[in-house]
Amino acid sequence: MSGKTMKVVPVIMAGGAGTRLWPLSREEKPKQFHDLSGEGTLLEQTIKRLLPLDPESCVIVTARRYEEASYRELARIGMEGTVLSEPRPRNTAAAVLYAASYLTKVYADCVMIVLPADHHIRKPDEFAGVLRLAVAEALKDNLATIGIKPLYPETGYGYIKAPPGEGDAFPVEGFVEKPDLPTAERYLEEGGYYWNSGIYAWKTSVILERFARHLPRHSDAFKPLFALDRDQIASSEGGPWEIKRAVFDAVESISIDYGIMEKTDGRMVVPGDFGWGDLGSWNSIDDILPADADGNRSPSGKKAVFVGAKNCSAFSEDKRIAVVGLSNVVVVQSGNDILVMEKDASQRVREVVEIVRALDSGAQS
Repeated sequence: MSGKTMKVVPVIMAGGAGTRLWPLSREEKPKQFHDLSGEGTLLEQTIKRLLPLDPESCVIVTARRYEEASYRELARIGMEGTVLSEPRPRNTAAAVLYAASYLTKVYADCVMIVLPADHHIRKPDEFAGVLRLAVAEALKDNLATIGIKPLYPETGYGYIKAPPGEGDAFPVEGFVEKPDLPTAERYLEEGGYYWNSGIYAWKTSVILERFARHLPRHSDAFKPLFALDRDQIASSEGGPWEIKRAVFDAVESISIDYGIMEKTDGRMVVPGDFGWGDLGSWNSIDDILPADADGNRSPSGKKAVFVGAKNCSAFSEDKRIAVVGLSNVVVVQSGNDILVMEKDASQRVREVVEIVRALDSGAQS
């Protein structure tokens, strides 16, 4: 299949429960199915951003309990697609291999664009242009990743080291774990470092070869899946589902970065500057909402009232929230739960989720 005719298929990772955005994001309805900006759900916006590439279809990898909701998102946009349900979460390496096993049954080979469902992009046109550059690298049999030009010394992201050179993409020198603040400041000063967006492009054939080389246990475990046809791989019923359960039980939970990208060759980074945000915490949501004169934000319209408040955010599912005389606070209402949090403590919401789960399980026993 020539580069001119090779299909480009987006593969959207949409399986996480998003516990750091509790109580709005929870296991029964995680963050990708919520409208956090007033412009559509995160999954809906992710799909819409891919439309300029004119894909004939896309693949969504998610948990079985979110399969119907994912198909509803596709139908609302009018995008053809297949939802691949995971029997259990096994991190991004298994999700990528799952999607690749399906796509090999649909196309002789294709370019996979792998991206999460929980990003916010302020400049979708620029984003589409960067994706096209990544696809061009994939067509050269490279493993392309999109690196975000850092705006400040962020300690919550991993980094990609790639000294700049000629052209639109540069060879990756290495992947770096989340740094401390002095190290992040040094990265920014030195240059040649990019935030790791978790967005990739590669040929199905190329990533399968890398799995065989770097994650052979994954490759071996998935062999029964490759023996199925496309409809069976996509099925969440009967015998095929039981095969998939055995496959996912047999593999370790490991990320595509750690399992392959940190070890392999042929890695290219395409720098991007398109207003990217990883919506992993309530603090990060500030990046997608406009502020009033006092720095207060809410997508809830008349359901949020601020009086004498500064730099506060309010998110309401169905109740009115009034924030009075406070600064740097987030208030979130969803169902019977309310979160009141100092913004700089956003990473501790996971602790709340663990306590709530223990309380709920104790009440049920």
